[in-house]
Amino acid sequence: MSSKNIAIETPDLLWKDIYRIGGIASLLIAAGVVLAIVAYFIWPYKGNFTSMETIFATLQSDRLGGLISLDISMLLIAPLNILMFLGIYAALKRVNESWALIALMLALTAVVLVILCRPLVELTSLSDKYAVATNPDEKLRYLAAGEVLRSSLDGTAWLMQTIFFMIAGLINCLLMLRTPFFGKATAWLGIVISTVGLGFFLPSIGLMFLFLNTIGSVPWCFLLARDFFKIESAISKTA
Repeated sequence: MSSKNIAIETPDLLWKDIYRIGGIASLLIAAGVVLAIVAYFIWPYKGNFTSMETIFATLQSDRLGGLISLDISMLLIAPLNILMFLGIYAALKRVNESWALIALMLALTAVVLVILCRPLVELTSLSDKYAVATNPDEKLRYLAAGEVLRSSLDGTAWLMQTIFFMIAGLINCLLMLRTPFFGKATAWLGIVISTVGLGFFLPSIGLMFLFLNTIGSVPWCFLLARDFFKIESAISKTA
């Protein structure tokens, strides 16, 4: 067996803790997505589908519900992807370090973009100021500022983070096919949901493809967590 094949089939002992952390993060992401889907039907996404006055009013009368309707779940889940994608990189860098690194950087950039496209603290602050304002002109200024922030919810940063996450997932899952660390089910399901997610470009039905990607990410994260824990267990047995 060549040294290259040995490297591909042997997990890096130095990354043992990252595999465990990546597995835990994957499970938390899956749980977070399930909760987000349930919450969506209780507090539907408002974003660009309602007036700024209504958003401000909801944030005042039901702070938690208002934040959920502005996709706070996306903001909370995104940082966990850092840990998950670090674990994937640790396992795949021996397969092809260049492509594994590209996928990692795309994913990390996507996390930053998620934070940028969800200015929920700013919107909440404007809502508080709008609620106590008595001057009509002052209220109009807060509404105008809110409109500017709201435009970022589905703007360029949102578009790019979606693309980056899907491409990163596609690269990683293609690499997974070349290593025994990950199951074939994990790799192929990841390829399918990443490809489906890129269908959000399609007019009218794009959001449906994105929703299918979101649902598919739940079983994928469970499969990924299983693989991470198997890698960690294999390292423990050889240590």
